[in-house]
Amino acid sequence: MDFSENILKEYRIKADKQLTHTCRMMMLWYCLVLFLDYINVFILDKKIMLIWSIISWIVFFIPTLYCNILKRRVTVVARYVYLTVLVVHAGIQVAFLTYHTIIMLLFPLVVSCLYNKKCYVKYTVILSIPMIWVGHILSKFWCIVPNEPLYTMRQILLHGALPRTIEFVAIVVICRYISARIEELLDTLGDKNNELYEDQEKLILALSQIIENKSEDTGQHVKRVSEYTQVLCNSLNYSEEDSWKISLAAMLHDVGKIMIPESILEKPGKLTPEEFAIVKKHTDYGRQMLETTPGELFNISTDIAYQHHERWDGNGYMGMKGEDIQNYACCVALADVFDALVSKRAYKNAWTPQEAYDEIVSQRGKQFAPHVVDAFVENFDKFVEIMKAYPDEK
Repeated sequence: MDFSENILKEYRIKADKQLTHTCRMMMLWYCLVLFLDYINVFILDKKIMLIWSIISWIVFFIPTLYCNILKRRVTVVARYVYLTVLVVHAGIQVAFLTYHTIIMLLFPLVVSCLYNKKCYVKYTVILSIPMIWVGHILSKFWCIVPNEPLYTMRQILLHGALPRTIEFVAIVVICRYISARIEELLDTLGDKNNELYEDQEKLILALSQIIENKSEDTGQHVKRVSEYTQVLCNSLNYSEEDSWKISLAAMLHDVGKIMIPESILEKPGKLTPEEFAIVKKHTDYGRQMLETTPGELFNISTDIAYQHHERWDGNGYMGMKGEDIQNYACCVALADVFDALVSKRAYKNAWTPQEAYDEIVSQRGKQFAPHVVDAFVENFDKFVEIMKAYPDEK
């Protein structure tokens, strides 16, 4: 499964958060400018400066309003719209404050570099260069800044707009290189991440095959439990990526049984208390086998192997209770029991799906987590489809 796009998505979400922090810092910067203007460090019209600061506060408050207060997801279109707003704001600010605010022309460009795509930088550049000239031309007609050294149109264009454009283009080269480098590094990270997951997947599939081969039946128990678990995770609103990881990790829920003698595992009839005590050790064996194996999938597998026989009421193998049990381990616990009930084993006949359904529902809040049982009830038809799709064969 390709997770490279998820890495990029996570990076952009963090970039959006960084943008909100940066814009709030800009709001504080305008407070400082107002204060310096108030004590006459700047020679600017105080009323106009106050009005412009309020407009600027509104512009820089937009990311906080959108992301933190309204909690809206930032789309690609929203990023382009906000970059446009920042560029226009910077251009108009040049018209208001001219040489006092040249550095602010670079702010939209810096913001575009927060993201990993060169297209954001290109878009900002395409808008910014015309706005530099528009801002300088407007400054001639508005004449807000006193003692403006560039007072003719020729001076404004040749000694104001043109040098600013050249300086801006020089910074663009650097920003574009940074953006391209970030994009390249993230692509490499995505490829390496996929390779890592592929290696873990291959190892998990190999181990799961060994587990199945321990049985007299070359059954599909591991595959079915994995599929059941993914259905439950999807129903419980796990992301597609997390559902895939958990369902794959669920294949190793019984890996500890490799350490249990086959004479006990395949014994027809009821186990003695001593034999059952040996079987119960497979959860701890599984944890010991997996906990030192590197990789996120094996970290999840470790919890599942150790906790999949825990009960919501605390009467499981290790006595864990309620929310002390990992949520995904609760999903595997239900999936494992359902498959055990509807499958024929050396010591029992298969139950019907309806009998298994009734038993699991009766254990809601006892053996199984209530929310997991609710998800099972909603998706019972899918469980039956999976059971039929992967039958055991001798």
